[in-house]
Amino acid sequence: MTVKIDIISGFLGAGKTTMIKKLLDADVLGDGIAIIENEFGDIVIDSNRLEESGVEIKSISSGCICCTLSGDFQKAIKELIKEHNLNRIIIEPTGVGKLSDIISTINIAKKSEDIEINMAMTIVDVLEFEDFIEVFGDFFKDQIQYANIIALSKAQLTDESRVNNVINSIRDINPDANIIATPWDELEAKDILDVAESNKGNMDISLDDHDHNHDEDSADTSFDYWSFETMKTYGKEELASIFDSLKNPIHGKVLRAKGSLLSTDKKWLDFDFTPNNFDIKEERVKTIGQIIVIGNGLNKDSIRNLFN
Repeated sequence: MTVKIDIISGFLGAGKTTMIKKLLDADVLGDGIAIIENEFGDIVIDSNRLEESGVEIKSISSGCICCTLSGDFQKAIKELIKEHNLNRIIIEPTGVGKLSDIISTINIAKKSEDIEINMAMTIVDVLEFEDFIEVFGDFFKDQIQYANIIALSKAQLTDESRVNNVINSIRDINPDANIIATPWDELEAKDILDVAESNKGNMDISLDDHDHNHDEDSADTSFDYWSFETMKTYGKEELASIFDSLKNPIHGKVLRAKGSLLSTDKKWLDFDFTPNNFDIKEERVKTIGQIIVIGNGLNKDSIRNLFN
């Protein structure tokens, strides 16, 4: 039986893991599901957040599955299909990977495995859209251009005019994709899935069809990270102050931070940071605090001092 491949892509902090959790929690994807998590950096954050979903998860970190880790990625698909009775594999690529490269890599895997791309969804953060498209240009546009469905995140945090401007810009890049602009908490997961599966688009992309230049805009060369494991405790206000400080250019251009840390009242706090948004909430018990900061030209010493 052919295994469906669902790609949930999007730039750093857009909400990929949140979308996957919404679909899994609503139990609309059927049985026989596995997830391949491609995380940028040397610690695993998103895989841990998805553990409670109860599905099989394979993590591939410290690189991009479309380039340096392509072999590991294809091996992961092969092992999952061999070891489990699967109907669907969800792939969450690193936020700094090109969607066209991910699709191309999957099409290579199709030569030896009975798989098909069921959807290529890109999550677009409305709050960060203007900044990211200006700074990252074609790299950022690639994730929009090759998607068959685009879901806007954080639309509820801004006004209708800004959302419409983002939609119009997306239409200029990809006029054929379905766009979901309604806040996610107002949508049923089944409706999202139906829209995603109604427009398959053209997924027959090979490495010869587009530029595959990882010297200029890949995760390996343009983006950097700093990670940290600790049992140090932090107050909520202290953390809010730290993350507000990360906006200061003295620390480099911080694009994303996420993880879990122990609070001063001994509760675990899950946090997500992008330049225009910071969320923090209580989470289940962890074994150790973890944080990863991703960006360009990071001043790792100054970031380390913030948390120490």
